[in-house]
Amino acid sequence: MPVEHCAFLKDEAKIWDDFVLQNPKAGHCHLSGWSKVIKRSYKHHPLYLWHCSEGKVKGILPLISMRTLKFSRTLVSLPFLDDGGICAETQNVKRDLYKHALQQAEAIQADTVDFRHREDSGLDLPAHGKKVTLVLDLEKDPDILWKGFKAKLRNQIRKPQKSGLIASWHGREGLKDFYDVFAVNMRTLGSPVHSIAFFSEILETFKKSAKIILIKNGERTLGGGICLYFKNTVQIPWASSLKEYISLCPNNLLYWETLRWACENGYEHFDFGRSSPGSGTYRFKTQWGATAKPLHWGYWSKNGASQGAMIQSDDARFNWLTQAWRRLPLSLTKRIGPAIRGHLSN
Repeated sequence: MPVEHCAFLKDEAKIWDDFVLQNPKAGHCHLSGWSKVIKRSYKHHPLYLWHCSEGKVKGILPLISMRTLKFSRTLVSLPFLDDGGICAETQNVKRDLYKHALQQAEAIQADTVDFRHREDSGLDLPAHGKKVTLVLDLEKDPDILWKGFKAKLRNQIRKPQKSGLIASWHGREGLKDFYDVFAVNMRTLGSPVHSIAFFSEILETFKKSAKIILIKNGERTLGGGICLYFKNTVQIPWASSLKEYISLCPNNLLYWETLRWACENGYEHFDFGRSSPGSGTYRFKTQWGATAKPLHWGYWSKNGASQGAMIQSDDARFNWLTQAWRRLPLSLTKRIGPAIRGHLSN
């Protein structure tokens, strides 16, 4: 069988990433470095598969083996990210990778396999939620983009500028400032926070395609985001601002400065990331002119369960946990949050 494990020995990481660079449907999440990021930060086991024939890579499937909060084993492509899934040159190659993934699930006694595709995979998988991603087509000149915004949005960008808020770009040296804001925001949302090691590994592994943007008022950091840029697309998968400063619109300045930077550096698209249609974050993103595109997340379940391993944000069974988490001291959420977050594939 042409499908086999890729352990990234010798030159295998380069061969894998060359395929990712050349395939138009492969994104940042398909890069080999994510296997290292997730393994080092959360100790999950990568099971990366590739389809090779005639001496060439024809398709890839990044998979992570992890335990859920229910202590069941699952395979996810990829946890913590909006994308992943099978990337292949033909439908036959895609089916081969899919079949091999199910064989791997049986071998390690996994109950589910989650596939996160941006486009319809053609594999007839049960849908995993109704998330969409919002994508904005960029202009070469940021002034043209600016003129296309409604007056209300332009005013919300001018307000933080007039209030003295400043945007700046950083590498790992800006991580603590970002994380302090991010941890506060995650507690406010009632969600366990990622470990700081997770973000540190991202910035270390992807030095040429990841950085931090911070919004400051003097020495005080009011907002920040982790920015990934790859091929023709820029995205901010993780961004937060302090709620008590929302009247100063730090989030609007954060996104505008990122959009401006993306335009000036020749990128063609900005991906605002996943949202639930009709939610507050969905409305915030659409005001920039972004177009909603469905995420084709699907799953396989050994026992025919009605959902995969991912916990849906509207799952009433976890409402009490969300409410309780919001009442915990911030220092405690920073200590115990990552231990929980590492077992949530969302």
